[in-house]
Amino acid sequence: MLVEHMALPGDGHPLTRQLTLPPSPSGRGSFSTRGAFNALRLAAALLFCLLLGACASIIEPDHLRVCRDVLPALHGEGSHIREIRYGPVTARKNTVRIDYLAREPGQPNLAHYATCGFAGGGTDAARFELIRLETERGPLSAVRLMILQRWWLGDARMTADAAARRRAQAAVPEIPMVFAYALQQGANGLAPAALYGLLASAYALVYGLIGRINLAFGEIAVAGAYAAVGIVAVAAAAFGLVPALILALCAGAVTAAATNLAIGRAVVAPIVGRRRSGQAVLVATVGLAVALSEALRLLHGSSARWSPPIASDPIALVRSGDFVTTVTFNQIGVVGFALIIALGLIWLLRRSAFGRSWRAFADDPGMAALFGVDPGRLVALTFALAGGVAGLAGFAHAVHFGSAHFALGTVFGLKALVAAILGGVGSVPGAFLGGLALGLAETAWSGYLPIEWRDPAVYIALVLLIVVRPNGLFDTNGRPA
Repeated sequence: MLVEHMALPGDGHPLTRQLTLPPSPSGRGSFSTRGAFNALRLAAALLFCLLLGACASIIEPDHLRVCRDVLPALHGEGSHIREIRYGPVTARKNTVRIDYLAREPGQPNLAHYATCGFAGGGTDAARFELIRLETERGPLSAVRLMILQRWWLGDARMTADAAARRRAQAAVPEIPMVFAYALQQGANGLAPAALYGLLASAYALVYGLIGRINLAFGEIAVAGAYAAVGIVAVAAAAFGLVPALILALCAGAVTAAATNLAIGRAVVAPIVGRRRSGQAVLVATVGLAVALSEALRLLHGSSARWSPPIASDPIALVRSGDFVTTVTFNQIGVVGFALIIALGLIWLLRRSAFGRSWRAFADDPGMAALFGVDPGRLVALTFALAGGVAGLAGFAHAVHFGSAHFALGTVFGLKALVAAILGGVGSVPGAFLGGLALGLAETAWSGYLPIEWRDPAVYIALVLLIVVRPNGLFDTNGRPA
């Protein structure tokens, strides 16, 4: 028996759900009773996934960009350069090496390498200061390095890049400033909105089925982000960017799915099987969130893990005088990815056998069990699916912002929960739309109102929403969607 009675705190409240679940007809597949061997195997696989990011040496994106900018200066004008691989130099701090092929005019294609050392890393301003450059011909002298810094990486290069940007921006249409600025805020808000929507969908998957909220989803997403960053750092040099992104996507989803499934088996199922109050699950998952956050800090360190920037060059859309509205392929890709995942979830819940079982169990657990739905298997699959979606949100966050940090989970998870409640926490489409609404509203507030009041306004709006419309803006009248 999974649970005798499920209800959110506060009987009689519109958010309260009471579900009676008889034993599984087959007598097998109970979500709360698993063999010790399976639990140990799952724990070992989870630990391996969490260690992926910790084992990887991370390349600072600014270091890699500056070192790439140096390569043309090492060869004659008109040389063709093709990068082979890049990676950190583990024996030296703040150092990156690039192996490449260069073909100078009238010369054969030859293999070369450049090792660039920098004065700082992370967010330190000294991360742009090149203090050492070595090639197969030996280290550059201090004089040549100074000339390279001053005239190639300094004013001349910046002036050329600025002139190229001005020429590209001059070709776009000109519109009034008020519309150009509003369009820029909309472009800035789409990617965070899509990320909120993805994580809110994970909340909706679990709550729509069993009426419980897992407050550790933010940390689960961060675990997926760490795994994704680690895979990108390791695999990009060996296989190229696209295969590395595919591997990172899979690693993030599997890591988060395993984490959430372990939480469901070890914590949620025993609690809901013994207690009728939902408060125990809330308190337990808050504790899990803190524990998982600290575990991530110990595994990966307190500093942010960085990955190379991906498709981050600005694309001019419109302009108003010197103000240019831009967007990046990274933003477009993150929004498109989130929409594809959301549409896939909606199709899965409405058209697949799993979705029919999910909706039947959410409507009437007892009747669904009588018609052959295995409660233990269904709840386990739902927890794994919700964890996978959270991991995909973490992967998309790492790709968009280029970093992962253990402290991200609390704010990310709480705001996604606000989005889920805003859209209707039992509805996957409603939760995703709630994420879009919250992300765009946050960006609009940041653009037009005092930014320091943005987060208080979000949580005050949550309190008012629960008082005035507790079922969310897209109320499904108790029906899961």
